[in-house]
Amino acid sequence: MADAGFILPENITQASGKTPSVNPDQTRPEPLKGAFRVALVYAVFAALWILLSDRAMGLLFRDPELLVQASMAKGWFFVAVTSLLLFVLVRQLVGQLNASHRRALHEAGEKQRALQVLDAIAKSSSDAIFAKDERGRYLLVNDAAARFMGRPVGELLGLDDLAAFPAEQAALIMAIDRRVFASGAVETNEERLQTALGERVFLATKGPLRDVQGRTFGTFGISRDVTERMAAQDELATRNAELERFNRATVGRELEMIEMKQKINAMARELGREAPYTLDFLNGGDARS
Repeated sequence: MADAGFILPENITQASGKTPSVNPDQTRPEPLKGAFRVALVYAVFAALWILLSDRAMGLLFRDPELLVQASMAKGWFFVAVTSLLLFVLVRQLVGQLNASHRRALHEAGEKQRALQVLDAIAKSSSDAIFAKDERGRYLLVNDAAARFMGRPVGELLGLDDLAAFPAEQAALIMAIDRRVFASGAVETNEERLQTALGERVFLATKGPLRDVQGRTFGTFGISRDVTERMAAQDELATRNAELERFNRATVGRELEMIEMKQKINAMARELGREAPYTLDFLNGGDARS
């Protein structure tokens, strides 16, 4: 299966048994861009007001007293207009922030529910289930995987395969992970590994781990222990080979016996006697060969 992957939150740092909670403060959007836009609009409006209104006052009023009164009225008008402008801009900004905050909370809730589902699946599965980041470090390990690696779940998080397998095997596993990460395709391989429970054979399915935006940030894996099944298949193949050899030997001996009986029958006929062996099955009749 190609071009597929498992979608999980980017910030998985918990293993089976704990699901991270959502902190609303972590989901609040950065307000700097909105605040900068409000300040910019206000600065442009204020600059144009000062530049144009002062010139207009100078052209319209020659009397100093009238000019003072007009300037005061202009100032109060400026306060009223800018207050209204700020109210509209701030209200719009707050609305955008609230909407963004609600979306972030919804996405965080979806991430948490996804982790809870994954946690339940991982805990109840007898297959080894794990997730790694782009550098091959474990983000999630279920109990079954930890048993094979011979270490508690908590000790494996943040470590790579060198902490759980011999160097040569770890290098092979990490090479597969890098290939899956680069190709973005799901693949299944047979892996023979030396584990804490002895040498085991796994049918390992691995694929890209993607966030909600579709970016690949790691890999996931589900490994099924098929050691007993592979041993049974090898035993069956051995028995089939032995049976085939026995059949060939049996058929060979039977052919030799038929050939010997044919010679005896021929010698009997030469001596004028009746052939002692009936070989009618060779030609489908009752004749003696």
